Amino acid sequence: MITDKKGMKEIEAASGIPVQDLMEQVGTAIAETLRSIIPAGSTLLILCGKGNNGGDGFVVCRQLAKEYTCRVALVDGKPVTKEAKHAYRRLPKHTVIDHEAFSDELRNADAVLDCVYGFGFHGCLNASIKNLFAEVNHSGKTVISVDINSGCECDSAACDSDAIQSDLTLAIDCYKPFHLLRKEHGKFKKVQLVDLHLPHPAVSRFRTMDEEQFFASFPKKMENAYKGTFGKTLLIGGCYGMAGALGLNLLGARTVGAPYIQAAVPEEVYQVVASYCMTPVFHPFGSHTWYEVIEPLINTSQAIGFGSGATYMHHKEDILDLILQESRVPVVLDAEALRLLEHNMFVLRFAKAPVIITPHISEFSAISGLPLSAIRDQKINTASAFARDYKVIVVLKGPNTVVAFPNGEFYINESGNQALAQAGAGDLLAGILTGLLTMTRDVYTAVCMGVWLHGYLADLGIQKRSIQGFRLENYPDIMDELFRKHGL
Repeated sequence: MITDKKGMKEIEAASGIPVQDLMEQVGTAIAETLRSIIPAGSTLLILCGKGNNGGDGFVVCRQLAKEYTCRVALVDGKPVTKEAKHAYRRLPKHTVIDHEAFSDELRNADAVLDCVYGFGFHGCLNASIKNLFAEVNHSGKTVISVDINSGCECDSAACDSDAIQSDLTLAIDCYKPFHLLRKEHGKFKKVQLVDLHLPHPAVSRFRTMDEEQFFASFPKKMENAYKGTFGKTLLIGGCYGMAGALGLNLLGARTVGAPYIQAAVPEEVYQVVASYCMTPVFHPFGSHTWYEVIEPLINTSQAIGFGSGATYMHHKEDILDLILQESRVPVVLDAEALRLLEHNMFVLRFAKAPVIITPHISEFSAISGLPLSAIRDQKINTASAFARDYKVIVVLKGPNTVVAFPNGEFYINESGNQALAQAGAGDLLAGILTGLLTMTRDVYTAVCMGVWLHGYLADLGIQKRSIQGFRLENYPDIMDELFRKHGL
């Protein structure tokens, strides 16, 4: 299960287990995990804070003292909570080291266990802790963090510059947003769940997606299916010099097997796109014919994507207004459509159907008015506030794309790799989303499916292809192999 700081507190409270017993349970579970990772007889340096996270470390030390050489460093002073004080009193006294001996003990340690701060940490480290953590980070030792790397926040990617860097982080009972945002902060190499078997609520605000879930929701073609069974996909984009962006939209929709794709395209690039994509039905329009071409398409489509490659498109503002006012089906806004929103956010209030916006962090800064620094470390909070205020679905693209829904739900994507760090990857995503929204009636599920698939196909692709030379044009072939695997 995935939960945040507030949710974890509620789970602990609802368990009915006294804090002291819960601390014993956590420490015992961590100790058992460490036995499978660190060879017996090793020297373990345990960094403990003054709160209950430090108390967990005291329990670990007591549990392992007969099998390992354990040393405890009180890096933030003596314990202050009743439960941590109790656990501290039960420590073998020879295990607690003097502050002056820290460097020598670190040098002699085989591994370091980070139990300084828990999921309640917020803000910046003080100077002495920063220096100590920097020493640990540069020691070359194997480092294991308990729950949240000390110096990092539970619900975001915000971390002090000297936060503990670990080889392994042990997520206690539930995964937290911090764990899913690894690519954003880079503070650990691997995460492993330590299950406490606490009772969890039946529903979480955090949605998940994987291969099994994707194909459980993907619509199957029945024997009596025809090209219009799921409806028509409409993609509007392209302009002189940017025909490829619309081509990638079409490629994305074709990747997921959208059976009836329509493309409304400026006349000046029609031949370019049509020569590249054979199966879509094209509807070229000019400066004087845009309305009569596009308006009927809006009212006969099941999902609409607009904005990719539309930088120099004539009447682009009017087309956006028309889509938002006329469409009764999901609308995906990408690229130039987002730039049109920068000084005209009120147009979203005209929307009569679900709107999905797909900004990267700079585009989101422009439309939200927030500085990049405020968004970068708080992607969940900033995207969520925007989704709630404007009643849109925000797909905030990045190493870990964050999807925020107007009802307060989230999806943090972990699929994908640096092969997608190239121009056109976002256009491809817009096409995938529009294609899936055509075929999948649950909008929230379809968006999660599309974001996950966009990254997952890149993960599959680099198993046979290079990261540096990865071609987006390979997506239909990679997806075809996945379809065949699942009998589709």
